Order: sequence, then C-alpha cells, then structure tokens
Amino acid sequence: MHWEESLIKSKNIEWEYKFNNTNDGKLDFDLHLPLTELFRWQAKKAFEDGMRTMLQFHIKHQESGKAIGIDDLTELFEECGLPEVAEACRQAMK
Repeated sequence: MHWEESLIKSKNIEWEYKFNNTNDGKLDFDLHLPLTELFRWQAKKAFEDGMRTMLQFHIKHQESGKAIGIDDLTELFEECGLPEVAEACRQAMK
C-alpha cells in the first residue's frame, strides 16, 4: 500500500455547515470541522494501514520460507512511496 492511499478523502468527512442570510445580498455560511477528531482518525487509519502492509509483507516471506533481505526491504519502502527510507537502507548496508 502506498502511503497516500491511507489519507482521508474529503468524501469521508461529514461536513457540518449552517447557512445564514443577512439582507445584504450575500450568502454567508459557517463551516465547522472537528479537527482534533479528524487528525486522530487520520493517524489511526495510517497506523492501521501500515500495520496491515507490514503484516502482509511478513506473512509473504514466512510462507515462502525466504529470509528477508535488504533488497526486499528497499522494494517494500519504494512501493510504499518512501524512497528516502529505501535509500537510507541501501546506504546503511554499504
């Protein structure tokens, strides 16, 4: 799973809005976002998706009986959209 897939999409947000009409010819509205809950939800979703990705990676290598190598890790990080982590792994093994 790529890290961007774990982001909350605007269609998932329950927008709370209220329209006001003051007789000035303009439409005014208030938009309230529960930011604390939104950030908590985003963090939880990202953590959940990361755990699922890592468990799938681990299970795949257990089933194949193959030891996890640095190439496997760098490939995983590249697929997850974290090329800087993949490069750090490569550099650490030199």
